[in-house]
Amino acid sequence: MAHASRVQAAEAFVKQKLANHDSSHDWWHIHRVRNMTVRLSDHLSVGRWVAEQQLAELAALCHDVADHKYSADPEADRAALQRFLGELALSAEEQELIMYVVDNLGFKEELGRRDGGADGAANSQQRVLAVVQDADRLDAIGAIGIARCLTFGGRFNRVLHDPAVLPREALTQQQYVDKTAQQTTMTHFAEKLFKLKDLMRTAAGREMAEGRHAFMQEFVDRFHEEWQAAA
Repeated sequence: MAHASRVQAAEAFVKQKLANHDSSHDWWHIHRVRNMTVRLSDHLSVGRWVAEQQLAELAALCHDVADHKYSADPEADRAALQRFLGELALSAEEQELIMYVVDNLGFKEELGRRDGGADGAANSQQRVLAVVQDADRLDAIGAIGIARCLTFGGRFNRVLHDPAVLPREALTQQQYVDKTAQQTTMTHFAEKLFKLKDLMRTAAGREMAEGRHAFMQEFVDRFHEEWQAAA
């Protein structure tokens, strides 16, 4: 199957799976991450550049299919994704690489590794993961990141800001996925979004993150000034 046909099939599959998502994690988020993945693909190896770029694009398209924040049954959605990839005439190795990226992309997984998780991925897996991960993280910061954060907070009925609720400094994986914990939209900036700049894994991603991070910091500073009637 030609790559263009695989991409077309993946777009249709993902649009159907994400049809009920709010605009912080909808098709347009996927579209932006895919486009950024292609832009960052120069990070991939020269010898396998075309093959890895194509797998990175497919992984970017599929990365939110089994998102724990939205899925009622992440394991079932993950299995559905595996079945779909099997229909694309990809090799077992290529399917495994895409699933590796999907399974290890998120901030939750980053916290798991920080908590002592081992990562024994092959070089090709790490190269593709780095590109898609940076693309996804870039969409979480800057102007779009701010808009997505506010949208996500509204979707899950979070308090916008409460000065008494302080950000958790050493956030663990368990705390991150705990939906009963008291959180606000504004603490999410300190707990996650401000950390992403220093987690970028490609040179191009790090460079782009600087400007987006600065814009986000300016917004948060201004927000607190206005909250305190100081501006």
